[in-house]
Amino acid sequence: MDEPDPQPAPPTVADPALRRDLDDGLRFAHVLAMQTKRDVTELASRFFALLEEMASRGQLDLPKYDERRAIRLEQEEQRAATRAHVQIAPVTDKYALTNLPDIDCAARIPLCRARCCTLTFPLSFQDLDERVVQWEYGRPYQIRRRSDGSCTHCAPDTRQCGVYAQRPAACRIFDCRQDSRIWLDFERRIPAPELDPARVAAEPSR
Repeated sequence: MDEPDPQPAPPTVADPALRRDLDDGLRFAHVLAMQTKRDVTELASRFFALLEEMASRGQLDLPKYDERRAIRLEQEEQRAATRAHVQIAPVTDKYALTNLPDIDCAARIPLCRARCCTLTFPLSFQDLDERVVQWEYGRPYQIRRRSDGSCTHCAPDTRQCGVYAQRPAACRIFDCRQDSRIWLDFERRIPAPELDPARVAAEPSR
């Protein structure tokens, strides 16, 4: 991929030590949350095994149980929609990735307007350790986006990447050539119609 013109480094916080402490604390809390999620999954498997055993012995009215469970499930799904979910990309070394897509991005940005920079994806521990690429505090550890739906590192005017050298693995391996969200016809350089940022965010990530 052609490297866009370099952009100014992202602004730094007034107290770098405080930022490091905050990042470390949040990362620790999120890792614990991931462990808790695994524990809850184990507990759920034991619970449902117990229900099945009770039903097999005639000690549980399955129709009434299913009715109650459906009600509770709907209530919990409504609550879960407002909760943060910890996500981490599995890539260990983004700089070691090979066979990356060969796309003339710099020449196509005036056409596509860096549509790929409106997609969401989680960062890796490597990204977090570098403390360059920013992530959403409300949705750890997804790439941070501006109110217009674009990545916070994508320049609003030129649409070029401000952290290109440190860009996440998802950006390095993303192949837009067959992605209908980006192109109607890649070879003929016909971009797809612009979508509502909310709709883009709701579709599968990279």
